[in-house]
Amino acid sequence: MDCRYITSALKPEQLPDFELPELAFIGRSNTGKSTLINALLGHSKLARHGRTPGQTQMINFFQVAHQLILADLPGYGFSAIRRDVAEQWQPLVEAYVRRPNIRDFLFLVDCRRELNDEDWELAFILGRNVPLYVVLTKSDKVAKHELHSRIQRLQKEIEAKGIAVKKIVAVSSMKRQGLDQVREDLFGTIIPPR
Repeated sequence: MDCRYITSALKPEQLPDFELPELAFIGRSNTGKSTLINALLGHSKLARHGRTPGQTQMINFFQVAHQLILADLPGYGFSAIRRDVAEQWQPLVEAYVRRPNIRDFLFLVDCRRELNDEDWELAFILGRNVPLYVVLTKSDKVAKHELHSRIQRLQKEIEAKGIAVKKIVAVSSMKRQGLDQVREDLFGTIIPPR
């Protein structure tokens, strides 16, 4: 499958213009964004991730099958990242989320964690533009009944806050659970199921 890295942006003025629709992956540091991107696209090292959470400090852009752009946004909320670096990300992300060709925001949440005020604020901002596609990552780390309960609870919380949501899907990149569902939803026939 043809997918390749295109470019990265560290500042708003470096954001490239694309005519293709964009899929934006956003979530806290250490939710497994880069791992999920690699698993979905069938590449082990396309999106880079480090041992330290918060490694992605730019928006990294990838082209998928000459038909989509995939954006890997910086993780947020990791206290070990220098404050001046984190403050540099905010204008970049704020400029990015207003782009008109974003088709889906994939809002990644570690299924073991509750959303805090920062998460809800971001979900509300993103959901004003397009309905969120919520991805509960690391689903192999919790029991199935607990995961089901978590999805139902999160659905109710989101509805109560009036945030537009397209879907909530639980995935495990390590165990390859839920990936085919996400691939089908995002890529349709562009990327065949594995």
